[in-house]
Amino acid sequence: MRPLMSLSSLSAPMPVSFREAARAWKTRVPRRVKLLLAAALLLFAAAQLWVSISSPAEAIRNSITAAAADTASLPWTASPDAVRDAIGAHFPGQDVTVDPSRFPVEVSVALPAVDRVTCLEARKLVRRIEGTVVVALDGYRSAADCSARNSMTWRIMP
Repeated sequence: MRPLMSLSSLSAPMPVSFREAARAWKTRVPRRVKLLLAAALLLFAAAQLWVSISSPAEAIRNSITAAAADTASLPWTASPDAVRDAIGAHFPGQDVTVDPSRFPVEVSVALPAVDRVTCLEARKLVRRIEGTVVVALDGYRSAADCSARNSMTWRIMP
């Protein structure tokens, strides 16, 4: 019976410099794989750039939309903690209050300390989202309702 690997294959010389390592990588990795890696890296960079240049109101809309989709996929027997964790995961780094007490009828999501500019934009972008899950903003009927600091609450109704 022959061994699967010989000792000579394990002791192959390692490239000494970065230049030699790059040359070895160029010869070993097919061109298609390199192109796929480059495309994946470009897509990742574009997504990160898009997130970084989007406004806070657009970020709120994205988070609310994702939370609504998760709410629709939760079982009706989900515990309040499971609902709170699933919704809260879509608001990383934000101080958010999730009230799952009326789940599965509705879940309230409150964002405290929203500044006036974000409030004005969020009124337009995230006032109401309709689909398999309906999202509605409580209050803020006019621009005058937005003050320097606002606590905005949305109801997610699966």
